[in-house]
Amino acid sequence: MSPDSANPDHPFSRPFDALEFEKRLRCLDRREPFLFPQDIVPIDFKRSSVLICFWREETDLRVLLTKRASTLRGHPGQMSFPGGRLEEGEDWISGALRETEEEVGIPRNRVEVLGRLDDAWSGAGHLLVPVVGWLDAPPTFSPNPDEVEAIHTPSVSGLFAPDVFTREEADLGGDVYYNSTLRWKEGSVFGLSSDLLIEVIQWAIGFEAAHGPGRLSSLESWLRLKAN
Repeated sequence: MSPDSANPDHPFSRPFDALEFEKRLRCLDRREPFLFPQDIVPIDFKRSSVLICFWREETDLRVLLTKRASTLRGHPGQMSFPGGRLEEGEDWISGALRETEEEVGIPRNRVEVLGRLDDAWSGAGHLLVPVVGWLDAPPTFSPNPDEVEAIHTPSVSGLFAPDVFTREEADLGGDVYYNSTLRWKEGSVFGLSSDLLIEVIQWAIGFEAAHGPGRLSSLESWLRLKAN
């Protein structure tokens, strides 16, 4: 969730152009990400990262999402990006690439890392860094059934359709936030994963507003609620 105005307009209000989209993604490493102040992040928060991975398919682009296995303890059955908790000695990038290889079988040396998004967090107690990657060809998947129930590769251009986007209002400690959902024919993504996908697509079409300050505000609201 992130704070927003009450305007429910589609977040992708500019035309989709695959070549321009890729060109902008390749400028992501020049963007200064918003980082949470370390004194705000609870000391017991786990350090985690995810990979948001794109590739070309004819005149369109695809993005990788996974439906989490129903047997998982955390967020079973939800749509998310491959990723998870960092192991000892890992940085954000190596953790995201390792988790992606373990979950869906994409070799880590096949992924070109383009940059990262703003800091994010989850109510399960994670400080999360979204890493953005690129594949030079459509991947072959080998999903781990213990972690992944299904793999989804929605068309990026399809996410620009008017009926794809919906948003619901939520109250967090007296502050109003908006939870966005993106739907396609085979599935949907909401919550944090939706917010991350919206952030990277908005960057790639020229909207450069940071999402991190809103996430920090919602983290502070959540921490106040926990303290009361």
